[in-house]
Amino acid sequence: MTARNSRKFPVVEFNYQPRAFVGYQGRCAKTAGPSFRSISREYFQTEARRDFVREAIFFAAIVATTAAPFLSAASALSEFCRAIGQF
Repeated sequence: MTARNSRKFPVVEFNYQPRAFVGYQGRCAKTAGPSFRSISREYFQTEARRDFVREAIFFAAIVATTAAPFLSAASALSEFCRAIGQF
């Protein structure tokens, strides 16, 4: 049960005046960060070389694995063309 005269909102002071900060500017502070060019140069000098070697080895393994079925398919097509050409 609430009383009829009770306030629902807190009391607000209407005479509030914000303090003035001396030397304060309302702009964003610019922090000098590395440029995109320097970030990419650093990446390609260090990390990309290690990753490239791993990826090149993985790519060579995939090519070696898929070479045998391609050669087999080429041989089968060659035999098929010879068989059709005899009719």
